[in-house]
Amino acid sequence: MMMVIRINLISVFLVLTTGLSFSAWAAGKAKKGGQSGHSISGGLMLLASSTRQGGQGPEGSTILSQLEYNYHGSWWGAGLFAQFDQQGKVEKDTAVGPKLEAHWNIFYVEFGYMVIMNRSFVDRSIAEQTGDGFYAGAGVRFSLGKGSGGGFFFQGSYKYRTQNVKKQDGIALSDPITQTDGYPLAGIGYRF
Repeated sequence: MMMVIRINLISVFLVLTTGLSFSAWAAGKAKKGGQSGHSISGGLMLLASSTRQGGQGPEGSTILSQLEYNYHGSWWGAGLFAQFDQQGKVEKDTAVGPKLEAHWNIFYVEFGYMVIMNRSFVDRSIAEQTGDGFYAGAGVRFSLGKGSGGGFFFQGSYKYRTQNVKKQDGIALSDPITQTDGYPLAGIGYRF
């Protein structure tokens, strides 16, 4: 537990430090009136983990990836996201839904709603769990080329996610299962 808290705190520190170090650089390159346009981006989080409860649990590398399509207004953004979370060899989580964000300079905050959330297992009597969820995040995004209008950009964020499992193998649960977690995500995108 303490190791997870330390990793999360280090991740938040790295995201904030990166943002502060590039804010002066990006401030001089930002367009007046904001940056409207579309963007496609992808992020990745990799963490080695092991969980056991009774028998074998999700052991191995956790690879969480998120793909996004966004439209950016002068200070806001809206789009769609898809998450794929491979937890070892035994569990695959997927989620898709809409997202909103507000940005200032290179900093942004975001909120996404998981319209569809699905977990598939290969090591237990439960084959599938379904439900919904949401995430909230804060991060930095800055251009990797000259200027700030278009082209490739880096984005790094820390997200806090809540997943609500409402059905197991198609049968509604009397009490939904709620799982929360926090994780860093970093990746590359393209603005056009």
